[in-house]
Formats: sequence, structure tokens, C-alpha cells
Amino acid sequence: MIRLSLDIPAEQHVHLKMMATKKGISMREYILEAIAFKEAAEENEDIQMDNASFRRGLKRIRKERSERAKNLSKR
Repeated sequence: MIRLSLDIPAEQHVHLKMMATKKGISMREYILEAIAFKEAAEENEDIQMDNASFRRGLKRIRKERSERAKNLSKR
């Protein structure tokens, strides 16, 4: 385990404490959950970007095939 210390404004500390209390967990657990959620969201965003890239690639391949087919039909 590695210890991490953060300096945060008092208002943010109070807010975090309140949110953790609402969930019935410690601030430590709340913050670790928030970090895990953020990581999962970023990972999902990367996957969505990869899917978009994949779709663009498929579209390009289909266009190239269509153009080749047109060129072959002209011969």
C-alpha cells in the first residue's frame, strides 16, 4: 500500500464527507469508488473511440471496394 495525501478546500472536504455518509461508507471508500468510476468511464470512452475508428475504417473499405467494382465494370 502507498499512502497519498491531498490538500483540498474545506468546502470540498465537507462535501465528500457528506456524500460518503449518505452512502454509509468512509471517505476513503467513497474516493476510491469515485476514482474507479472515473477510470471505467475513461476506458469506456476509449472503447467508443475505438469503435468509431473501426466504423470509419469499414466505411473506407466499403468505398474502396465499390470504386474497384465500378472500375472493373468499365473495362
